[in-house]
Amino acid sequence: MTLIPRKQAAQLQTLVGIKRQKAEQDMLSLQMEVRRIEAEIAAISENLKALDRTGEEYDGASLARRHGAVERMIAEIDRRKAELATRQAELEAAREAFKRVMHSEDRISDL
Repeated sequence: MTLIPRKQAAQLQTLVGIKRQKAEQDMLSLQMEVRRIEAEIAAISENLKALDRTGEEYDGASLARRHGAVERMIAEIDRRKAELATRQAELEAAREAFKRVMHSEDRISDL
């Protein structure tokens, strides 16, 4: 490996450090987004289950079905699941980018 001047190595270390911070922030942001979407899916599913219960709330559930609330909830769950899949793919890409930056940081420290 070629040795580079100390000043350039320090600048390179700084740049890679900034890149690492950005990669960490991106990954954290995507993790929070994934958790938020998962919570929304769970909440909508609970609302859907509530409509499925019979008994004293039957009239309300029946009206909700007749007016399309159930179909809208199912469509919303499907939409959120598609968004979740997209965000999970982005999160995986962010994790890979973070790994590459960490590897670069390790390599620079060897200089």
